[in-house]
Amino acid sequence: MVSPQQLLAAIESVLLGPSPPTPSQRIELLHAIRSAFPVLQSLLSYPGPKASDRAQVQSMEVRLPDSPPITLDDMDVQIALKLSDELNLNEIECVRLLVSANKEWVLFGREPLEIFRLTAGLWYAERRDLITSLYTLLRAVVLDQGMETDLVADIHKYLKDLFNSGLRQRLILLIKELNREEPSGWGGPNCERYVLDFRGAIVHRQDVVSRERLTLSHCLVLSVLILRISPKDVKDVFTILKDCAAELNTDGDTVIRLQIIFSLVFTIVIAFTSDALSVVTDKASVPSNDASFRHEFHELVVATGTNPDGEGFVDVIRLAWTVHLILTQDQGLVRESNASSRDLANIYSCLELVCMNNVFQFLLSRILRTAAYQNEDEDMSYMYNGYLHKLMMCFLSHPLTKDKVKEMKEKAMNALSPYVLVGPDDFRDDNGFGSQQHAQMNNQPFVSLLELVSEIYQKEPELLYGNEDLWAFINFAGEDHTSIQTLVAFLRMLSTLASNEEGASKVFEILQSKMFRTVGWSTLFDCLSIYEEKFKQSLQTAGGMLPDFQEGDAQALVAYLNVLQKVVENGNPIERKKWFPNIEPLFKLLGYENVPPYLKGALRNAIAAFIRVSPVFKDTIWSYLEQYDLPVVIGPSLGNGAQLISSQVYDMRFELNEVEARKERYPSTISFLNLLNALIAEERDASDRGRRFLGIFRFVYDHVFGSFPQRAYADPCEKWQLVIACLQHFQMVLSMYDINEEDIDNTVSPSQLGSVGNASDIQLPIVELMKDFMSGKTVFVNIMSILQLGVNTIINDRTSQTYGQYLEKAVLYSLEIIILVLEKDLFLADSWRPLYQPLDIILSQDQNQIVALLEYVRYSFLPQIQLCSIRIMSTLSSRISGLVQLLLKSNAANFLVADFASCLELRFDECQVIENTKDDPGVLILQLLIDNISRPAPNITHLLLKFEVNGPIERTVLQPKIHYSCLKVILDNLERLSKPDINALLYEFSFQLLYELCLEPLTAVPIMDLLSTKKYQFFSEHLETIGIAPLPKRTNNQALRISSLHQRAWLLKLIALELHLCDVATTTHRGTCIAILSQLFALCNIGVSGDSNVSHIFESDAGHVGARTMNKFKVLALLEVFQFKSPDVTMKFPQLMSNFKYESQVEDLLRNPATSNIGGIYYYSERGDRLIDLDAFHEKLWQICNVLNPQLVSFTDVEKGELRESIQQLLRWGWRYNRNLEEQAAQLHMLTGWSQIVEVSISRRMSFLENRSQILFELLDASLSASASPDCSLKMALLFSHVALTCMAKLQDERFLCPGGLDSDNVTCLDILLAKQLSNGACHSILFKLIMCILRNESSETLRRRQYALLLNYFQYCRSILDPDVPASILHFLIHEEQDGDEDLSLHKIDREQAELSRANFSVLRKEAQALFDVVTKDALHGSEAGKAISFYVLDALVSVDQDRFFLSQLQSRGILRSCFVDICNFSQKDGLRSVHSFQRLCTLEAELGLLLRISHKYGKVGAQILLSMGVLEHLASCRVVDMQMKRGGSQVGRDPIGVDKQQLLVAPILRLVSSLTSLVDSSDFLEVKNKIVRDIIDFVKRHQSLFDQIIREDVSRSDKNLLESISLVVSILCKVWPYEENDEFGFVQELFGMMRVLFCLDFEASWLTQSPVSHENLKSSELIIFQLCFSLSSYLYFLITKKCLRLQVLDSPGELCVSGSQQQPTLFLLTCLLNSATVALERTGEEKFMLLNKIQNINELSRQEVDEIISMCMRQDCIIPSDSIRKRRYIAMVEICQIAGNSNQLITLLLQLAECVLNILLTHLQDDSKIGADEDRSLLCGRLLPILERLEQLREDKMGHGLNLLHRSVTVLKEVSIRNLAS
Repeated sequence: MVSPQQLLAAIESVLLGPSPPTPSQRIELLHAIRSAFPVLQSLLSYPGPKASDRAQVQSMEVRLPDSPPITLDDMDVQIALKLSDELNLNEIECVRLLVSANKEWVLFGREPLEIFRLTAGLWYAERRDLITSLYTLLRAVVLDQGMETDLVADIHKYLKDLFNSGLRQRLILLIKELNREEPSGWGGPNCERYVLDFRGAIVHRQDVVSRERLTLSHCLVLSVLILRISPKDVKDVFTILKDCAAELNTDGDTVIRLQIIFSLVFTIVIAFTSDALSVVTDKASVPSNDASFRHEFHELVVATGTNPDGEGFVDVIRLAWTVHLILTQDQGLVRESNASSRDLANIYSCLELVCMNNVFQFLLSRILRTAAYQNEDEDMSYMYNGYLHKLMMCFLSHPLTKDKVKEMKEKAMNALSPYVLVGPDDFRDDNGFGSQQHAQMNNQPFVSLLELVSEIYQKEPELLYGNEDLWAFINFAGEDHTSIQTLVAFLRMLSTLASNEEGASKVFEILQSKMFRTVGWSTLFDCLSIYEEKFKQSLQTAGGMLPDFQEGDAQALVAYLNVLQKVVENGNPIERKKWFPNIEPLFKLLGYENVPPYLKGALRNAIAAFIRVSPVFKDTIWSYLEQYDLPVVIGPSLGNGAQLISSQVYDMRFELNEVEARKERYPSTISFLNLLNALIAEERDASDRGRRFLGIFRFVYDHVFGSFPQRAYADPCEKWQLVIACLQHFQMVLSMYDINEEDIDNTVSPSQLGSVGNASDIQLPIVELMKDFMSGKTVFVNIMSILQLGVNTIINDRTSQTYGQYLEKAVLYSLEIIILVLEKDLFLADSWRPLYQPLDIILSQDQNQIVALLEYVRYSFLPQIQLCSIRIMSTLSSRISGLVQLLLKSNAANFLVADFASCLELRFDECQVIENTKDDPGVLILQLLIDNISRPAPNITHLLLKFEVNGPIERTVLQPKIHYSCLKVILDNLERLSKPDINALLYEFSFQLLYELCLEPLTAVPIMDLLSTKKYQFFSEHLETIGIAPLPKRTNNQALRISSLHQRAWLLKLIALELHLCDVATTTHRGTCIAILSQLFALCNIGVSGDSNVSHIFESDAGHVGARTMNKFKVLALLEVFQFKSPDVTMKFPQLMSNFKYESQVEDLLRNPATSNIGGIYYYSERGDRLIDLDAFHEKLWQICNVLNPQLVSFTDVEKGELRESIQQLLRWGWRYNRNLEEQAAQLHMLTGWSQIVEVSISRRMSFLENRSQILFELLDASLSASASPDCSLKMALLFSHVALTCMAKLQDERFLCPGGLDSDNVTCLDILLAKQLSNGACHSILFKLIMCILRNESSETLRRRQYALLLNYFQYCRSILDPDVPASILHFLIHEEQDGDEDLSLHKIDREQAELSRANFSVLRKEAQALFDVVTKDALHGSEAGKAISFYVLDALVSVDQDRFFLSQLQSRGILRSCFVDICNFSQKDGLRSVHSFQRLCTLEAELGLLLRISHKYGKVGAQILLSMGVLEHLASCRVVDMQMKRGGSQVGRDPIGVDKQQLLVAPILRLVSSLTSLVDSSDFLEVKNKIVRDIIDFVKRHQSLFDQIIREDVSRSDKNLLESISLVVSILCKVWPYEENDEFGFVQELFGMMRVLFCLDFEASWLTQSPVSHENLKSSELIIFQLCFSLSSYLYFLITKKCLRLQVLDSPGELCVSGSQQQPTLFLLTCLLNSATVALERTGEEKFMLLNKIQNINELSRQEVDEIISMCMRQDCIIPSDSIRKRRYIAMVEICQIAGNSNQLITLLLQLAECVLNILLTHLQDDSKIGADEDRSLLCGRLLPILERLEQLREDKMGHGLNLLHRSVTVLKEVSIRNLAS
């Protein structure tokens, strides 16, 4: 069985939704109502107390149905029993209520009374939902709501079954029982009188029950139209009616009591009327068939009572009974003659009784005109009026009653109605009746009948259509009036009949055609002319006095004028222009003082109706008013509106203060202001900014509004009508006119406002008004006095007083004026201070004023008032920093929190879409909360969401289940997500609010803690519900589609924020994180943050990868949601205006950036989208038409029609453009959220997932597929490329991360070897899709730069299957040790796989090479500097994977190489590289050099020869940047102030390129080289001698790694080419020799390398470069010795050291020192390598501390976190050890080559036949050499890792030679 809340939700979603229900909704509805049949059948019938159940509760353990036993404590038992006693409920049911209350509101920590009230309130809420469900079903059937016929039929049948089962009797009984003072009613005398509603607010229990009775009585009324009422039910209802009428004057809500009585009255009226009218022969009337009922009920009806109020309601029943009898009598249902005659007698007796008691007057005054009836439910009121219409038409059209009506008319005509003379100081009420005469005539039934008919059709004008009976009655009632009162009543009826266009035309024709002899338009205008002539003649007579105005004439004229007003207002817009060509007579009596003010009011009201007829009439009215109406004289004012009048002038001031004020009635002033307001509102020329209306403003300001609180009012309605007119005038002043700088400069002091002075001192109305508010003067004080009546008073008066609607309107105008002032005051405040202050400062002087403004958010009768209050809160919250403290101080904060939450909840419960979001209170409240998040704490958002505003916000523990607030409303509704089509925007902004709260540091922790709790499970729940739900179709509901996308976007961003910021150390957030990831990707690995072995899927083709797992990951399903073609948002507007040649102007209007400013045609929506303002666009279009066609008025109707249609087409296009733009932005927004959640997940929380490589591949593949799609927009492609970049980077990291596994803490060498590489098929798929992305049609350089970066990452990923940090030699060792040479893990197999991947990549690239090179070349040649740089890097990468020199031809054919040479030649540094552009240009040049270097390396001799043939050296020599000076000083060498290392960016690449070209020297014949290649390189060196000289002279001991590399390159170049130079004029040979002398004798063990504070990695790198230098120098020396026969001395001779300029050649002794250093380094490095390899084998035996020490030594602490397992730590340590071992191996290789070179030099010298040096020197040399050679002999291959045969052979030979030299 469904709960009451679920039942109501199902009913409302289908029956009250904005769109037709879907089949599934219909099925759910029918299932819900059928399952609820027993509950509705026994409506509000609950099991009563039971002794056994009471005992079970007292035992403190209760078992509810379908739930485990519940344990209660003493307080629970006490509350449950109290609920049972005071609500007459079963004890077990009370326990259920307690459980439900605890779910809805956390009850822990609350007082017992509060718990009782909350639980009772929840019970009453369930009852309300049940009653509302029944009422909604009844309305759906009875009222035509445009639903499907078969659905209505199903509900109708269901309801008939309900009422046949006794539901109507249950309704009658409930209406009676609930009115009793007992537990089953509204509580016994000792029961708790209050309950807590859904807001947690205290509500009187009797009021709740009264609302239930009212809704039940409405259901009773509607039930009559579902199933005919039985005689017994009629009598029961009649009995309850009399009982309720008797209790009407007792304590309680009189309005609700009256509305219940009205429902009972109309239940019988509708039953009798509908029963009689719907009688058919085969189904007779139930009451009519029952003779006993007819007799009994007639006796009941005619019996008179003593209660006059009750008798009036009984008279209404008598009238309905009479009509029922008449209709059933006519239809022959009573077949017995005796019964028929008896019924006839009954008819006459009842008819006489109701006419004698004047039931018409009772209906009019005690029902229709009461506040209770006017505030009745709109649908019920419509039905009441409809059946009153049927009742009265039956009454007026039947022959029996026609005679009675005629009799009543004659009696009314014959009644005395003497004319009463009315002087200037004597007038009656606004209707023109004197009090006594009025009372007398009200007793005339015919007059009351006419008034009643008027009232009925005034409320429902549509009932006039096709009402022939009514027009027949009009013809009868309009004949031969001899009484003013009947004439007035008849004319009033005519004015009502003119309430629509059809009625207005008929009434005009009736009065125009003189259908009635004495009633016509001529009578009206003749009477006006006669009186005007009499007054004119009287004035022309010397000493004559104006004659008195006869009251009868005044009454008749007022009635005529009312008819005229209605006819003109509602007449056909075209025809009415011709009806009254001359309206001057309406003005002529306005200036005479003896004309009654109420007649002047009617005249002005009639005149106002002509304003909208045509502009001509408007101008005519202005001229006539100035000619005839009373003047408005601006006189000196004396505070509070008092006037100093020197002479008696009869003007509006006098009439107001002297005439109307005495009688306390103000019809003339009210009409005067309304007329002027209507005229001013139609003014289109605001250039004078209100100067011409200054007198009117002063009159309103000083005399009307300024003193309105002090005036007395006979009728409260007039008071508020007067106030409304004034407020409307002030509102127009503020909204129509603006203030400019001149007005600010010309302002006066506040003392001048209201001080004595001339009229010329008074400024513009808007200036005066702003000064008033900004100084807290008259208007401000009076408006605040209205608002400070309080929302409770306004609500009470609105529902219980007839003037309530006027008061409501006054409050609305007041709030709107406050808003208008707040929009303008800041513009003036800076110039007007300190005399005038902004309005917020004025309001802050009294906190009650602010509270009064804000509490109107509680006012739900008029949504505009709520909107104004919310807007004021928005403005004040942005201005008043201490607003929260102010509200706390006033003790209003908690009430406002509940009021705003209640307003928001009521908006969530709405069933109709609010089209304009600016008028949506829910949207405004959510925007208010969003806007205030970042404002200083505590702010309004903190207050309304119930943060701890009295303490640190960030320490708040949010408890929405305890504190009712907007946060509770938002979370509850997001949990249900009901009415998605209606509340879509609210859900969207709710998600945004939560996201912004989580983004704000102060609120992030409390909100994220709340959302992560098990109570809400917010993230995972919503990811499941709305994440992948299908989008609404664009054609069906585009607005919902847009909002749905934004909802998902904010949700995804919110989830991404949780994943990013959550503290996984806490159980709650860790569980939330795991739940999110498990939904997005796969099952989480909770125990260890590692990854298992690679799935076998990755060894298969990529296509199968996607096919197998696409449906597995929800994150990919989320991608599919927004992966659709974006709607068109181009400016291709319709070409329908081409006939008028406006298209260029319209296009300019749309594309002009200035139109985005204030006054333009664009505006920014709540989401920040720049949209077309359709209203402004419409106005601008017409302006264009009028400017280009001044004779637009002369256009034919056809041309005007075409123009209007064209403009409408443009507006429709604008509407579609807005929608499409919003949808595109929403699509992009969701993609942004999706990209965030993907990137955060794989960047921050990847360790929680298994199969990580699989996930990354599928994300990468999906991103590339989406980006390559033709439906993907450029902006979306940018985001997809960013996601792809992240995935690619994580794939690279993932290959060599520590593998997962739960079985062991150990790692093996296989963990390094078994890298998680994608299959070749998967790689090919990625590459192909990436190329398709690059070649997409819609692209940009920014997008391609990202795609190029992705391509470069891909090449890097594919470059090595093995870990690049682990050298191949080490891998050989690991394989040998681990697998004993198993073929499955051989490097040969790995190399084969690598070769296959390279060939496949090249094959894919070759297929698209033409298009790819076109795109990349274009960017490289014509792109921005950043685009050029990365394009050259791409070309570099393409060359690196080239095969068969295919890409080389592509480069040559497109002139890329030639372009590089030109750029190198033309490069300059005009600004010293101090600008960003110069730096980017430098980076581009570096990329170009990198490409040239790649060509040289990749293609070897061929590449170098091509470069040389194109003159690469000449171009490099021409590059001016090569000669730039580098600063000395360690790491700062070559740096500009902006930090650009020129050496690293340019010098080093140039030197590398030149060095690569020297490879041709090594491979060429000596003589050939000398002729060409060597000469070119030597020329380059000579042209840049300063650079080479500067670098070679650098102090090696002070050089960093980069400078060492440059030195090494320079030395390498010189050592290869300079031996061919005959003349050493530049001294390079000496520099090389000097470097030899420095480096060869260097003690590497004690050098700066081991003393500098650098990492182990940098230390080894620097050592390697130093030995490379030594090897280059040794090779150079060996070349000189072998090719040029250079011979070295053993030792330096003393004489040579003193020779100036002589070449200081190195000695053999220095070479011995170098050999010693190399030997020492070999021993040390070999030992280190051996120890490292042993440590790798024993890595699993090391403790955590030892492993951490290894990681710290390698400075890789950033790779681990404290929670990482020992397995991951061992893996990292092992990889680092392998890397160090590989570096050691590289150094060993170099040292062995160096040692062999030195040995060969020494051997050459020692074996030479010619003696070198003295014998003593040779002996010394050999003696020094022998120990070194012996140590070299001791080197072992197992430690070195290299073959030592060649080395040992050279050592042996040299050792023998040394021994011989020693022996000799």
